Amino acid sequence: MGRWGRHAACLSLAFVSLSGPLHAQDFEGKNISDVAIRFRGPKTVDEALLRNSMATKAGTEYRAERLDNDIKSLYESGLVDDVRFLAEPVGNSVRVIAEVTTRPQLGGVGFVGNGIFSDQKLAKESKLKAGGSLSDEEILEARRNLEKYYQGYGYPDVTVTHRTQATGQEGVSDLIFVIDEGSKNEVRKIRFEGNSVFSDNELRKEMKVKEKGWFSWLTKSGRFESNQLDDDLDKILDYYRSKGYLRASSTGIRREPVKDGRVDLVIPISEGEKYTVSGVSFGPMTVFKAEELYPALTLNGNDAYSSKKMRDDITMIRSYYGSRGYADATVNADIRDAGPNQVNIKYFITEGSRYRVGRVNIEGNTKTKDKVIRREIPLKPGDWFNSVELETTKSRLENLQYFGDVQATGSPGGSGYRDVNVLVEEKATGSVGVGVGFSSIDSIVGFLTLEQANFDLFNPWNFTGGGQRFAMNLRLGSERTDFSVSLVEPWFMDQQLALGGELFYRQSTYFSDYYEQTNAGAAISLRKPIGNKSSLKLEYRLEQVGIDVESDTPDDSYFKTQDGDFVRSAVSLNYVYDSRDSTIQPRSGHKFDIGATVAGSVFGGDVDIFGLSAQGQKYWNLKWDTIFSINGELAFVDSIDDEVPVFERVFLGGGRTLRGFEFRDVGPRDAATEEVFGGQSLGFVSFEYTIPIIETVRAAVFYDTGFVNGGAWDISPSDIYSDVGVGIRLKLPISPLPLALDYAIPVSSPDEEADKGGQFNFYLNYQY
Repeated sequence: MGRWGRHAACLSLAFVSLSGPLHAQDFEGKNISDVAIRFRGPKTVDEALLRNSMATKAGTEYRAERLDNDIKSLYESGLVDDVRFLAEPVGNSVRVIAEVTTRPQLGGVGFVGNGIFSDQKLAKESKLKAGGSLSDEEILEARRNLEKYYQGYGYPDVTVTHRTQATGQEGVSDLIFVIDEGSKNEVRKIRFEGNSVFSDNELRKEMKVKEKGWFSWLTKSGRFESNQLDDDLDKILDYYRSKGYLRASSTGIRREPVKDGRVDLVIPISEGEKYTVSGVSFGPMTVFKAEELYPALTLNGNDAYSSKKMRDDITMIRSYYGSRGYADATVNADIRDAGPNQVNIKYFITEGSRYRVGRVNIEGNTKTKDKVIRREIPLKPGDWFNSVELETTKSRLENLQYFGDVQATGSPGGSGYRDVNVLVEEKATGSVGVGVGFSSIDSIVGFLTLEQANFDLFNPWNFTGGGQRFAMNLRLGSERTDFSVSLVEPWFMDQQLALGGELFYRQSTYFSDYYEQTNAGAAISLRKPIGNKSSLKLEYRLEQVGIDVESDTPDDSYFKTQDGDFVRSAVSLNYVYDSRDSTIQPRSGHKFDIGATVAGSVFGGDVDIFGLSAQGQKYWNLKWDTIFSINGELAFVDSIDDEVPVFERVFLGGGRTLRGFEFRDVGPRDAATEEVFGGQSLGFVSFEYTIPIIETVRAAVFYDTGFVNGGAWDISPSDIYSDVGVGIRLKLPISPLPLALDYAIPVSSPDEEADKGGQFNFYLNYQY
């Protein structure tokens, strides 16, 4: 019997009357004058915590169903061992009494059976604290923590159970963990027997369990959980079946001891013959016709059998029905032999009934406003129920990064209706970062960041729950001072229109040896999605740009003409299309960003320029999880009245562009100082191929090439620069962004001054 089935019987109502017996229905709907809590046994939980888990309160109507829900809520809280409600009449009202037996408090934690780790170490890893109540959830989480800790040190078969032990102090118990450590097993080798179609390396790539390697202290390779081996065997066999080997099988994974707790994993494989599909058909259908589904099938007659393609086709069929209101449609595939090494596949569909959306229910949000969640749900009451949109709802809410877990389900509503139920588990959305970073441009940089991804400007002192994005950043280094504050409202005026604002101050000396640049100002923008993958962004930016030229700069230098303060008032429009599967480490898809910028006196500034740019990235995920990518850019800037100032000009060189050349060291040079002052036309393309070494490390080889021309709208490739190089991409635990370390050598350099030999670059590797 389920937990609630066992405890629902605890709802007990006692009634007192001078004139005769009373029944539960006699109190239904009456006003509750008082809700009292009566403790049976020691009081180990604060009364306020219990009331917070109850919907029944003084002043509300008496509802038996609500009391039943309160019982469930109290058990779920982990605060009580037993609860029952009693009721007694008080005039025309009713008094409710909750009799509770609360959980004992945790006195101490003990361990039995542990020989590898000390009690003190395990107590720390359990993450339990004395004084708290002993809820089932906390105890199970502590057990999982201990098992994970053992498994991390090569004990895959560890089991942890528990018991409580009286302390002699009323309301306080000790918790004793009983540990069966098992034997230490670390994987030395993974070998296969009977495989001829696929190599050991190909099959090992399907497994999460890995052989112990040099970086096992970082990657945890060689360690595993016992049930992970079963999952890995299923993946290996499914890999065979996805390639046509329908009858592939295995007798199971053997562990062969070597020495010092190490084992070899031996996996016998019976490959069988390769099968092809003779034909694909459908069983009886009434709502749609088979001809409507055939064009979307990925597994067809004369194809090699593939379990993966068949699963994809089943998902497609269910989605086809589900997107049209048939939420209960189910699909079963019948596979029959059709001759030597051939099969027929027949899909049988149980179509069910068509539904409309009833109520849209949201639960679990204590900080986030309902409307922030509701606006991400494409299903509205009265729409045809669409099971595909349930997945869209889940995906959108997860992408907000406000919730640790999101569930989006449908449940029976009224006749012909399905309710949409969204249950979220909120997580911390604010972060503060303080630290020191390193850069190949400006050496050591100290930084302070304050971010709140679920900000609410109109909720003073709490400032959370409104779905806005707030960020404050401060960076201080030997070559820079950056400060910015930004706020984005993604649903301006309850429309899918993002309104953003930013205040900033940036002082940079690393641009040049001859001048210091300061930018201070503000920006405001509107971003409108166009479909699921593209958007338009309109921005207005007003800033004061200061160019402070060093006093020892030669008088005939170009830089001397740039000294002074400028008011830049600019409007820009960008179109962005992004189909990448990730912004951190893309494996497939592409991104294009095409933009135009106009700055000038018409907007109140004294910088008159027009700029046009096009950037793009394309990614391919190839064999063995290698990634090939192309990254390129074309950019032009021209003056409307006068020359283009140095801070608007274009440059190449350094990380992310021409990595074999120094930062901003490719382009036309100033004759007096021999330093690059930038061009007005730029073209650049980079080809990169990365190979996984271990889970957190990838090796890279690349080729960069490009040009910077002095004239506007000049795409002449007469002065082409290029380089080749190698690099490492590291995913560190301290940062979600991979760190890139590159070394590149110039191959072609029309300007001898630019060729300074091989260059090292390191930077955070991402392309937003």
